Amino acid sequence: MATLRDGQQAGSGALCWAARQERGTDRRHPEHLWLLGPPAAGGLGTNLRPRSDMVTTSQCLRERPRMRVTAVRKWVAEFGYYNAIYVRIETDEGVVGESEVAMRRRTRTVAALIDELGEYLVGKDATRIEQHFERMYRDSFLGGTLLTIGISALDIALWDLNARALGVPVHRMLGGKFRDRVPVYTHARATETPELFAKEIADRLESGFTAIKTTLPGFYTKVSSVHHDTPAAIPARQTETELLPNSIWPLIAEYFEAAREVTGPDVHLMLDCHGRLNVANSIRLAETLAPYRLTFIEEPTPPERPEWLVEVARRSSTPIAAGERWASHYGASPFLEQPAVSVAQPDVVFCGGITAAKRIATLAETHGVSIAFHNPFGPLASAATWQLAATLPNFLISESMITPQQMVYWDRYTDGAPQVSGGEWLVTDEPGLGPRLRVDDILKHPFKPEYDRGGTR
Repeated sequence: MATLRDGQQAGSGALCWAARQERGTDRRHPEHLWLLGPPAAGGLGTNLRPRSDMVTTSQCLRERPRMRVTAVRKWVAEFGYYNAIYVRIETDEGVVGESEVAMRRRTRTVAALIDELGEYLVGKDATRIEQHFERMYRDSFLGGTLLTIGISALDIALWDLNARALGVPVHRMLGGKFRDRVPVYTHARATETPELFAKEIADRLESGFTAIKTTLPGFYTKVSSVHHDTPAAIPARQTETELLPNSIWPLIAEYFEAAREVTGPDVHLMLDCHGRLNVANSIRLAETLAPYRLTFIEEPTPPERPEWLVEVARRSSTPIAAGERWASHYGASPFLEQPAVSVAQPDVVFCGGITAAKRIATLAETHGVSIAFHNPFGPLASAATWQLAATLPNFLISESMITPQQMVYWDRYTDGAPQVSGGEWLVTDEPGLGPRLRVDDILKHPFKPEYDRGGTR
């Protein structure tokens, strides 16, 4: 009598094919469930008959015990200007899945949520990713990104876990590769002067990138990943409805004119506004930047009202992008249906994980909208983002925070971090997401209080 596992028997013969396939002990084809019989009538062909000593595949799968989640563990580690939360899901079969999420200024809130959602997951079937997403999302009653970030942590780890259990990359589980290379862009500081900005751009070009994004010149000091050493011309807590100096528009134009002199016409330049402008000023910005042929202007208006973006998009020759603050496909739907954007920017870490991001991408495709993932985080978050990007027909480009300052943490906290060359990630076939956590090193760099110099967005 052959044993499936834990004493369960598969009948009076060898293990059924399905069980052997799932255990990785047999690579035979399904026809091995049949035996050759005598020649068919007329002497042509061969009769096939079921093997009497084999249970059917469906019987075998019904009897097979599922992987059960035995523990959800998390660690918080300082990551420069923010803290990263690393998660590991463990199972009774010894297979684990890992993930990375972050939310600056709310690290401890998200960490507590992961603990609560983890309590739900322990004891559950680890293979039911879609079911767990729905249960965590619907049973929480109140939504928003503070909820979906916690869901993302577990959802991404479950995709990693299941792909590793099968010995395949996550992109294989998502339908397989649509492309062999995933284009990514990096960041350059909108420094204190246009001349210094041009030097930043030149440095990124020397690193092999052909797509670069920056923030609004004059709007930021040390309130984001893009650090400046002098005070911003526009106060950090100024709202989108307050008065802007007339000089800000020619100043912004000077920055992008300096950038274009360095890049030439074919390098992709993008601008992130973080929702700092109202509709009228967003239109003025689009008019100011039209000569510099940006790939997109990101989130010019606050994220709460899609109709504001609709008005900007109607008046702008530059594509308008938004979406990093969407919570699930429900949050994305109003922006895509109006339509408010030409480029959708869901964040796999924010929106509810790979499950939600794939739904958003499919919804965007039905509206002719490209996907340019928001992804300013570390190696596991990037791996999850790019595994999905590799499968999407409407994918445009992905953000990356691949700067000298950030790469220190990539190498510190993971083995096998994604490698970008020439502005592209070469899609790999490593099992799961690819990178693995170095927990001992994570423990050496615990939570560090995050600075907050203020900022409306």
